[in-house]
Amino acid sequence: MHGTPAHRTWRHRARTTSAVLAATAMGLAIVPTLSTTAQAETTATAVSVPGTFNSEVGCSGDWAPHCAQAQLTARTDGSGAWSKTLSLPAGSHAYKAALNNSWADNYGANGQYYGANISLQVPAGGKNVTFVYDPVTHWIADDVNKKIVTAGGSFQSEIGCAADWAPDCLKSWLQDIDGDGIYTWSTNAIPAGTHTVKAAIGQSWTESYGQGGSPTGADIGFTVPENGSNVDFRYNSTTHVLTVQTEQPPGPALDGTLGALYTPTKTTFRIWSPDSSQVSVTVGGTTHTLQPADVNGYTGVYQAVVPGNWKNHAYQFRVGNNTVRDPYARMVKPGSTEGIVMDVDAIEPTGGWAPRPAITKREDAVIYEMNVRNFTIDASSGVDSAKRGKFAGLTQTGTTSNGAKTGIDHLKELGVTHVQLLPSYDFNSTVPNWGYDPLNYNVPEEQFSQFTAPEDRVREFQNMVNEYHKNGIRVLMDVVYNHTASKDVFQNITGKYYHETQLSGTGNSIDDGNPMVSRMILDSLKYWVDTYNLDGFRFDLIGVHQYNNVDQWAKYLQSTFPDRTLQIHGEPWSGGVDDPLQAQKVRYGTTPALAGGHVGVFNGTYRDAIKGGTRDQLLGYMGGSSSNASSIALGMRGSPLTTKSTSPLADPWAPAFAYDPEQTINYVSAHDDLNIWDKITYSGVTGGPTGRAGQMSRFAAGMVLTSQGIPFFHEGDEFLHSKVVNGDYEAAKNSYESGDNVNAIQWSEKTANNATFRYYKDAIALRKNTPALRLSTWDAVNAQMATTTTTNGSIVTSAISSNAATPTSHDTVVVYNPTSSASNITLPAGSWKKVLGTNGATDSTSTSADPLAVTVFKKS
Repeated sequence: MHGTPAHRTWRHRARTTSAVLAATAMGLAIVPTLSTTAQAETTATAVSVPGTFNSEVGCSGDWAPHCAQAQLTARTDGSGAWSKTLSLPAGSHAYKAALNNSWADNYGANGQYYGANISLQVPAGGKNVTFVYDPVTHWIADDVNKKIVTAGGSFQSEIGCAADWAPDCLKSWLQDIDGDGIYTWSTNAIPAGTHTVKAAIGQSWTESYGQGGSPTGADIGFTVPENGSNVDFRYNSTTHVLTVQTEQPPGPALDGTLGALYTPTKTTFRIWSPDSSQVSVTVGGTTHTLQPADVNGYTGVYQAVVPGNWKNHAYQFRVGNNTVRDPYARMVKPGSTEGIVMDVDAIEPTGGWAPRPAITKREDAVIYEMNVRNFTIDASSGVDSAKRGKFAGLTQTGTTSNGAKTGIDHLKELGVTHVQLLPSYDFNSTVPNWGYDPLNYNVPEEQFSQFTAPEDRVREFQNMVNEYHKNGIRVLMDVVYNHTASKDVFQNITGKYYHETQLSGTGNSIDDGNPMVSRMILDSLKYWVDTYNLDGFRFDLIGVHQYNNVDQWAKYLQSTFPDRTLQIHGEPWSGGVDDPLQAQKVRYGTTPALAGGHVGVFNGTYRDAIKGGTRDQLLGYMGGSSSNASSIALGMRGSPLTTKSTSPLADPWAPAFAYDPEQTINYVSAHDDLNIWDKITYSGVTGGPTGRAGQMSRFAAGMVLTSQGIPFFHEGDEFLHSKVVNGDYEAAKNSYESGDNVNAIQWSEKTANNATFRYYKDAIALRKNTPALRLSTWDAVNAQMATTTTTNGSIVTSAISSNAATPTSHDTVVVYNPTSSASNITLPAGSWKKVLGTNGATDSTSTSADPLAVTVFKKS
């Protein structure tokens, strides 16, 4: 083998042509160097690969640009490229590309004009080495150092190749000019439409790669939106992943959200993928590669705009090698991770939207919590069999049980202003189950639907909300953004959806500390208000969320929908675990900072003061205890801050936390734990519905309905519904997955316990007709409400003025008497009537406060 020294260099182009020729003739192969900025544009009529191996292939010497055996052949595939395969012996070699049989124009490493020699190590035994030269980029490559990568696909004949799926057509040749292992090719010659491609290596299909960089991977789909659009191909020689990025036309408005965004002529598919660029969507049997998209308000988003009308078609996102669900899906194919493209803007309830029931202020609310299935699944509901346990069953009118109104007619008779639905979006468990295991946050639960068609399911939920509105009742929904059914729901998109610390007690807590997760929650809330006309939300374990985020969500919703008077509240605790970031989370102590967004929290402190523990046999104030009268007095006043301020408190569990009465949700019973009637009987209270036990339940409800703040109670409390079957209190303590025999409302209980129902009805009516029970500011409570306890510390009395102009002219007196004896009350001067007592509404001039009861006096 003939060669030149390993340290050979190329000198300045300033040498004369005669000097170069002389040096070459002497066999020194001294080739001038020149900056690429001075590169001449020369038309190549011949291309050779002079190098240290020339003599081995039949040339008279090495470094011979004019040697016939070193000449490449012009390709006939329309690419303009030149190539040749030479049989080279083993060993270390070097070469360059020379044009037109001389050194006048030559190219070395990285396609550089007068660039460095290209080293070539041929393995033992020798090898056929293919050289390829591109006259446009001037990249000279061999298939030992580099891969000859082509994009073989369905579009090749349309760009000038002899056929499609032609791996040997260099019209679609990807090059690694800078040597970083990434091969690229860009073109604007692929016509508009949907195409497929794979990466072919070595100008054949012997080695090739499809989706996910797999040798057996499916074809990679991509869509060119219009003729002349730029398309960029990128092959990673380490991962073997081929990505295709097309120049995208504008999708929906830049303030659009993610998911499948429909128009009749195209659908834009967007998903957040902060960890992987291998993102695709399959729709209509074709897979499309998503590309990075700059969407206002979002980061790490990938997008594909797919032409055509894809309404009601299924689609499947894929990230890396995993199929993943769309966190923004508006509808899904049940039992799968496939979304459904929806034109939700074109769907509205039958007959159009009805006006929402008017509400002056949030303290006017009386909230009734219920489960879609539980409320009507029993035949005693009188609901049509096909509608029982369904959204449609919630609003069927004219239903009765033993002559008593049931269903929505019952709620109207009771007088509630809001229903709060337990989770009604798509969850993982099968009913009967409360659904606190979310899968798809924006999809109505199919088990509550009568329909399978996507549009019908959307309209059915809208109809349910609309019918409640027509009947004077607003609709809230329980949302569980603090965790998912399992980490599998979002984990394969990115682990950034989840907390490292499991705060919900379920092992898959959502981390709204990530801005994109927080944005997802906000977008979901907005979607439900906008599409389904919901009137607010109850947040499961709102204490998992950062209070600054909750404040942002709430303020955005309240300002975006200023006419709605949206009701927003949640549980200010996590799932029974220590939170290292507790100071940043929603707690009683951070509730004042949420006043601007009108966010309230469940007042567990007041609940426990009234009834004792949630699952034990200890009774609180309702059982006659006087030790916590001061806590009762505070809760009766709406748990107001000691000093008015929106700053977070030092104590996260401060019992005096409300900047505004609307921030305390007062309750003694909810879906969790023992309901009020089972708590009373579990604690050993005797007498049944007509005795002390029944009286105690009315006392507890009366306190909730006459305290400042927002009253809340659970379905069936108003007629002593029990979840205890065959004496099993343990199941009743946490009946989320118990059968209908435990959770379903038995409407015969309404007639059996009608006295309790009448009490609730009377107390709700009194609250609505008594402004003093619905004060709406901290200042009003502070100035217009005087609360005292008796000398023995048991009886709590509040005198209230409903007129801010005369704050000490009290017109309403509320007395809580936990003792077993009546107590005579000294009322302010004037004519008074007793309007609420042990059994409900009354009309008496008596000044006696009934035992174990709430008594209300009003100035007449």
